[in-house]
Amino acid sequence: MTPRVLVSVAPVVPAGPGRLASWVLGHPTTAVVGVLVGAGIAVTVTVLIRRWRHAHLTSHAHLVRILPPPEVDPAGALTWWATLAAILTPAPWRRAIFGAAHVAFEYAWAGRQATIGVWVPGTVPAATVAAAARAAWPGATTTIVPATDAPPPIPTAGEGHTTVVEGGALVAARPTWYPLADRHDTDPTRALMTLASGMHANEATCVQVLVRPASRARLARARAAAGHATTGTNPASGRTGGLLDPLTWVRGLLGAVSDLLTPHTTHRRPGPTATGRHSPAAAVRDRQIRVGVDKLTGPHHEIAIRYAASVTPRTPGAATGRGEPPATGSVRRRRRSMHPGGSRSTDPARRRATVLAHALASAFGVHTAANHLRRVHLYRPVTVLGARRLHRGFLVSAAELAALATLPTDLAVPGLDRARAKAVPAPVTVPTGGRGMKVLGRAEVGGHAVALPVADARAHLHLLGSTGSGKSTLLSHLILGDIRAGRGLALIDPKGDLASDILARLDDRARKRLVLIDPDTPGGATFNPLAGADADLVVDNVISIFSKIFTKHWGPRIDDVLRVACLTVMRHPNPTLALIPPLLNDKQFRAPFTVELDDPAGLRGFWEWYDTAPAGLRAQVIAPVLARLRSFLLRDFVRATIGVPTSSFDMGHVLDGGILIARLPKGQLGEETAKLLGSFVFAAIWQAATARANVPEHTRRDATVVIDEAHNVLNLAGSVTDMLAEARGYHLGLVLAHQNLTQLPRETQLALSANARNKIYFTCSPEDAVHLAKHTAPHLDDHDLTNLDAYVAATRLVVGNRETAAFTMRTNPPAPIPTPGADPRRSGPPWSRP
Repeated sequence: MTPRVLVSVAPVVPAGPGRLASWVLGHPTTAVVGVLVGAGIAVTVTVLIRRWRHAHLTSHAHLVRILPPPEVDPAGALTWWATLAAILTPAPWRRAIFGAAHVAFEYAWAGRQATIGVWVPGTVPAATVAAAARAAWPGATTTIVPATDAPPPIPTAGEGHTTVVEGGALVAARPTWYPLADRHDTDPTRALMTLASGMHANEATCVQVLVRPASRARLARARAAAGHATTGTNPASGRTGGLLDPLTWVRGLLGAVSDLLTPHTTHRRPGPTATGRHSPAAAVRDRQIRVGVDKLTGPHHEIAIRYAASVTPRTPGAATGRGEPPATGSVRRRRRSMHPGGSRSTDPARRRATVLAHALASAFGVHTAANHLRRVHLYRPVTVLGARRLHRGFLVSAAELAALATLPTDLAVPGLDRARAKAVPAPVTVPTGGRGMKVLGRAEVGGHAVALPVADARAHLHLLGSTGSGKSTLLSHLILGDIRAGRGLALIDPKGDLASDILARLDDRARKRLVLIDPDTPGGATFNPLAGADADLVVDNVISIFSKIFTKHWGPRIDDVLRVACLTVMRHPNPTLALIPPLLNDKQFRAPFTVELDDPAGLRGFWEWYDTAPAGLRAQVIAPVLARLRSFLLRDFVRATIGVPTSSFDMGHVLDGGILIARLPKGQLGEETAKLLGSFVFAAIWQAATARANVPEHTRRDATVVIDEAHNVLNLAGSVTDMLAEARGYHLGLVLAHQNLTQLPRETQLALSANARNKIYFTCSPEDAVHLAKHTAPHLDDHDLTNLDAYVAATRLVVGNRETAAFTMRTNPPAPIPTPGADPRRSGPPWSRP
């Protein structure tokens, strides 16, 4: 039986170039189908790989918003892109698998508001990119948000509205070795950024520069093409793509077929003739090529530039134009509509979008040199800009990229917000918390806690900031921290809001230590301003307080009368300020106080003259004193608080672990009364502090006095400088808060500058910033102090008795209220005697 011979149905392709060529000629249909199938498979695989790689990039992507500093260094862009090139360059194996990551540098406008941001893929740490921006442009501030939470580059209209969008892309008009302009005498972004001044609220635009480091293969091909161009052999060879470019596969297959069909043919471009080589056009061309060869010597980037403009008609359905259906996110127009002169649309919204898109593209005309940027059509610009894909771009040098994608260097840029104040990291010597520390907030750079040692808090804290800047929030945390730690705490609040916030956050344990002076609290704590072992010191403080509060009405006569009256009543038991008016008015009431006086040159001499003086003269002498005292003592709360002979609490116990809150709202008590009461409370605290001189220093417990609106209370006798210097030895730390320097006398300003060594400054006026910057320079200047954000403070601390460098920190959010609605002022008076 004869064995069967199996015949294959597949055509057998003969080996060898000659036989392969003859086979192709004999089977043209099969060869064409094979080429098309191979090209289709290559394209499909390429598309799938690109989609997978792009999905890998967009997963967990972020948007880094950049606010330029007041003055932008033009050289910062080179530093920025050089740093980013190092960040984006992957390991060879990662590039082979995942491809090269890219970023998108974006200029976006929503109405007249301009923003600058950088889209960062999920494979690149956004914090590193933000740090690179701050390093390249000192003073710039950055904000990182997830890309999914950020608005799209071109927002679309809501339901019932139609958004008309025009867009395009910019590509190099000549081979990439021809350079663009990279040196500019003026801001290269000026024309682009000026666009915002003419935009309306219903308009949005975006320019996107997608950037990644150029691969070695791409750069090598460009250099080879430039070399061929100098000899005229192959000027277009720099246009070939990589392995993932479908055109590369198609060209390769077609080239293979061509070689098979004509295996012995060599394709050679004839070189230039002798005549052509010396023509003027050739000389210009050769010079440009030499410049291009020089351009290709440095680092390069592969970029793509896209832009789009959208207009949302104010009337729903108004953008139907030439009877077209509403188009949201897609662009339905002929290619000529990219140019205002070529658009025949009668739709105002479409014409406006076309004008804006044309303006965006035209702004890049400043980069024209041997090469220039050419506009091309972009299908579905909203989708393309939102996807931020970079398949293939054109090569630019580092200098060219620094001019194309940079921060504006002009001082005034329409619609662009500048960085408020630069973020400065805290020195490593600043503690972050622990036992014996007062937590102030969190460093703006790094986000770690910032704390002040209790021992260094004795150097006092000067806290200044405008209304609403965050002072009260910081004071609240300082006060609650001392209360939780069991340290002595006294708060004098002439406004009342801070005291109310603290009271709402006290727990039951803290309320047992509380001494409360509050006009809204019936049966509150009482004290006597005339109580004290040293009568002369007590009277000096009382006279000083009255004289500084009533400066315009004070003179030697009123000073003499009030001083004598206070010293007289203090010679008897249970003296109070309420005794002074009857002492001056009633001779019978006065007699027991003056009968035992035996100093003719002192008190006795005054009262003998007073009793013999005519009634009219006496009335003229005592009228100013009585007027000031009556305005103060006629208030029921004042009489109930200071009109008692003995205090209901021991101020020394307060400093040794108690809590004193003096809530003295000006709106309720009057400005002068609040100042007097606050000053009397502070005088009592100071007397208790000086009494610690009889206690060994190592046994003195740390205590803090917090004075909000300190200019209302610093009215004691003697200089503030001496008081601050002495308080440190008594383990008493003062926290003095106010709004501006003009609230303080010049002497007090100098005292705080020298002896309140811990400085925390929130945003302030330019006039104050000039003086305060002397404490924060060179790290923070007067511009920074004027432009601090809310709840951000310039801080300079004392750590280990040494002043640190200035830095910025952000206050912690307000502490939660344990029991909302609870008010310790209604729970009885446990504060009478701590």
